[in-house]
Amino acid sequence: MRWPTRIGTALLTLLPSLLFATPTTAATWTLAQAWQQLDKHSALLAAERQVNQRALGGRDAAADLGLPSVALSGSYMQMEKPLRLELDQPIDLGIPGFPAIELPAFDLTERQIYRSSLTGSFPLYAGGRIEAAQRIKQAEYEASLQQLQIRRREQFNLLVQRYYSVVLAQQLTQLRQQQIDARQTHLHHASLLAKQGQIAEVERLNAQVALDQAKVNGQAAQHQLTLASYALDSLLQQPQVQPQPYQAPLLLPSLASLQAQVGNQHPALLLFDAKQRQARSQIDAERGRYQPSLGLFGSYSLLDDGSVLAELEPEWFVGIRFSMPLFANDGRSGRLQAAKSAELEARYRRQQAKQDLLLLLQSQHQAMAQARYEYQAYNSTIALATENRRLRQLAFQQGLATSLQLVDADQSLTAAQLGQAKAQYQYLVARAQVLSLGGDFQPLLTDSAVKDIHQ
Repeated sequence: MRWPTRIGTALLTLLPSLLFATPTTAATWTLAQAWQQLDKHSALLAAERQVNQRALGGRDAAADLGLPSVALSGSYMQMEKPLRLELDQPIDLGIPGFPAIELPAFDLTERQIYRSSLTGSFPLYAGGRIEAAQRIKQAEYEASLQQLQIRRREQFNLLVQRYYSVVLAQQLTQLRQQQIDARQTHLHHASLLAKQGQIAEVERLNAQVALDQAKVNGQAAQHQLTLASYALDSLLQQPQVQPQPYQAPLLLPSLASLQAQVGNQHPALLLFDAKQRQARSQIDAERGRYQPSLGLFGSYSLLDDGSVLAELEPEWFVGIRFSMPLFANDGRSGRLQAAKSAELEARYRRQQAKQDLLLLLQSQHQAMAQARYEYQAYNSTIALATENRRLRQLAFQQGLATSLQLVDADQSLTAAQLGQAKAQYQYLVARAQVLSLGGDFQPLLTDSAVKDIHQ
């Protein structure tokens, strides 16, 4: 019997779909939920957070530079022969009547020599280089924090673009489907009128062509929706994310308050502030190369081979070490000049970044205001196009208008509705840019969750 084999094959075929099946109804995500998902699971942001952790580890490591160090050291050596003390000449004591003494040769060590000791050092002064190194690592850590904030704002803007791209594509698909339905109805009416001889056959053909073109546009809109949905799902790493259309009023935030926030709190400017502190600390470190260094050192013997030579060595010792560079081949003058140039570079880059950010804020704020104006202006256009289409429909049914006139009226209405949807999308993208420059995403996240508010 072969039916068990067929059942097993069918189960194996259905197993992947059973394991990875997703609900047929896509989950509706608010913009706030989508941002929470992206902020938590974005691989790019996770990588930036690891950069921050690495900088934190470097800062903690630099904090230990001024601490003492203690090491346990040991050595073992096997020699060809022991070290021997042999005197070729007798020792004359210089006392009259006493002969010179001849000492026999004896071993100072064994063939095996081993030592074990504790050694330590403690830097007292290093020309300020230790403190400078700690400040450099602190500045690097602060720079990594600001870099993370920059990446978060970039990801937020990307999310808003993809999130509302799906909304726009859905609106476009819906409008194209409405257009198809309207032109199917128009073709049906045209066919009836042509059979009755009230209109020419060419009018029915025009209606058929208009319907075919609407279907082509509808297929293109569906493809655009599929691509936009895939881009959003890929960004959020979630399947079938259904965004929520924006239904809150189109507000226009104050430009003056945003300019103050951008000029003082934008992470790009704080990043260059950290780089300036890092460069100034590097200058201090390079100047420290001209300064003396002072430190303590010591050793304590724990184990030895018990030889005569080992007995002659002290059990412990401590001391102080001093070093003053007179001539050095480490290029300290060039390194100092490079550090000064780095500080000036960070200062000038901050000035340019501030100008660019304020210009971008002005540009995006104007784009948002323009998109808001266009959105509101389309209300009257849509009202006019709707009424015009209704009148053209009545006129066509009475034989007073052609099929092309009705198609043009239908196309004008669709274009106005689509124009308003695009204006809303442009407003939202520009508003996301403006809010991200100011650093506060919450107004958009809150407004995006509003439902059933007519603007």
